[in-house]
Amino acid sequence: MFTLQDYKSTPDTIQQYNKEKQDLPIIIDNGSFQCRAGWSTSENPELIYKNVMAKNRANRKERDWDIQVGNEIADIEAVRWMVRSPYDFNVVVNFSAQETLLDYAFKHLGINTNDSVTHPIVITEPIANPSYCQKNMSELLFEAYSIPKVAFGIDCLFSYNNNCLGEDNDSTALIVSCGFQSTHVLPVIDRQPDIKNALRLNLGGYNCTAYLQWLLQYRHPQHVGEFTLNRMENLVHQLGKVAPNYSELVNQWTDSVFSAQHITEVSFTPRATNLAPRPGYMQSSYLALEKKLKQTEYKLYEVECVMDIEQENPEGAAKGCLDVGCDDMEELKLHAEGLQSEIDNIQSELDEEYRNESTVKQKNNMFKLGIEKFQSPEIIFQPSLVGYDQCGLSECIETVLQRYDATVQERLANNVFITGGNSKLNGFIERVSVDLRKIRPHTAPVCVKHASKPSLDAWKGAAKWANSDQCQSYFISKSDYEEFGAQYYKQHSFSNRWVDPTLNASK
Repeated sequence: MFTLQDYKSTPDTIQQYNKEKQDLPIIIDNGSFQCRAGWSTSENPELIYKNVMAKNRANRKERDWDIQVGNEIADIEAVRWMVRSPYDFNVVVNFSAQETLLDYAFKHLGINTNDSVTHPIVITEPIANPSYCQKNMSELLFEAYSIPKVAFGIDCLFSYNNNCLGEDNDSTALIVSCGFQSTHVLPVIDRQPDIKNALRLNLGGYNCTAYLQWLLQYRHPQHVGEFTLNRMENLVHQLGKVAPNYSELVNQWTDSVFSAQHITEVSFTPRATNLAPRPGYMQSSYLALEKKLKQTEYKLYEVECVMDIEQENPEGAAKGCLDVGCDDMEELKLHAEGLQSEIDNIQSELDEEYRNESTVKQKNNMFKLGIEKFQSPEIIFQPSLVGYDQCGLSECIETVLQRYDATVQERLANNVFITGGNSKLNGFIERVSVDLRKIRPHTAPVCVKHASKPSLDAWKGAAKWANSDQCQSYFISKSDYEEFGAQYYKQHSFSNRWVDPTLNASK
C-alpha cells in the first residue's frame, strides 16, 4: 500500500558569506519547476527551491503585501490561487517575479551588498530563447544587480557537458531534454548545437501531473478535493511508469486477473476543511445504541437498589417490586438477569458498530490506482490523449533524424542523451530505446544514455564550464552591455545562436 503525502517545504537558511567567495561565479539553473543556485566551486547547489512566489495582501488598509518565495511557501495548495511564476511555458516573461526570485537566491547565498552583486553570473536559458527575453534578462541582471559579467547557456547542453563530453565520439549527439513545461529534441553536430533542426513538444512533467489529477478526479469524484497538484506530483514521481508498449499493456489491463494483481492501493489523510462533517447513518445508529444502553443500565440500577433493601426493609422491597413491574422478588431477580443480558447484547452491537465505522472510514480514505500510473506519462509519447495536435517524442526523434544524411543519422542514433527531471520516470529510457530501434534499420547501432543526475546535471555542467579557462571570453561584461546594449549576446558551444532582432522574419 502506498501512502499519499503532501509535500511540505522547509525554509532555507541564509548562508555565511566569507572572503573566500569573493569573485567566485554564481551558477543559476533557472528552471521552470525548480531554481538551483550556488557557487561554482561547490559540488551541489546550495539552494534548490520551486521557482514560484505567492503574493498576498497582508494589510488591505495599508496596502501592505506579504510575499513568500520558493521554500518559504510551506503549503503551496493553501495559496495556489496566489502563486505566480516568471514563466510562460518554459520562457521567462514575468521579469517582476523573476527579480523577486533572484532577490531570494542572492539573499540566501549570503550576499549582503546593498546595491550590487559583485560576482560573475552563469545562468541557464531554454532552447531557442527569444531575443526579447534574453535582452530583458541581461537588462535585469546589469541594471538591478550591477553584476560585473554574465554568461548564458542552454540547460540540457550543460547537462551533456557534465556527463558525456570529453571524447571524440561524443562530439555528435541527439539530446532529449525532458522539462517541466516542454520536451525538446536537440541535435549536436561536432560539438555545435543545431538549433534550426531542433523540435519542441509542448508537454512536460507538469502536464503528466495535471492529466493524472484529471483522471483520478473523474474516476473518484468522492475524493475530488484530495487530488491536489502537490499530491499528484508525489504520485507521479513515486508510482508513474512508462510502458514499453502501451497498446499491449492496455490489452493486458482488460484482463481482471492481471489488473487485480497490478493494482496499487493508495491511502491518504483527508485535507482539513472548514466545514464540519455531517453525521452519517452509522454515526446516528451508534448514538441510538448508546442512548438505549444508558436507559437499560438505569433500569438495572433501579432493580439492584430494590434487591439491596430486601433484608433491611421487606415492605419497601415489595413496594419496589411493584414499581418496576414485578410481583415478587423471584420475578425481580429474573428481570435483573434479563436486563444484564440485554446490556451485554447492546455493548456487543456497539463494538461491532464501532469496528464497521472505522473500517468504512479507512476504506473511504483509500482508492485504487491502476492503469492511470501508465496513462499520465504516456502523453509525452501520445499527445493526442490530452487533445494536443502534435507528434509524440518518438516521432520527434524520427523527424529530427530524417533531416540528416545516413552517416550523420547513424552518429546521432548511436549517441542519444536524455536529461531533465521528467526522464526519471520508471521505464522512460527503455521506452525511448524500444521506439528508437523501431525507427532505425535492423542492423544500425543504437545507444541511449541517461544523465547520472537528471535534475542536477545542468547546474553541475554549468559550474564545470564556469571553472574552465575557455569560458572567460564568452562572458558579457558590464562595459559590453553599456556599449552594445542589452541585446548583445556572445554565443559558444553551450549557448543559443544569436539572432538579429531587427531581421525581417520574411527574408
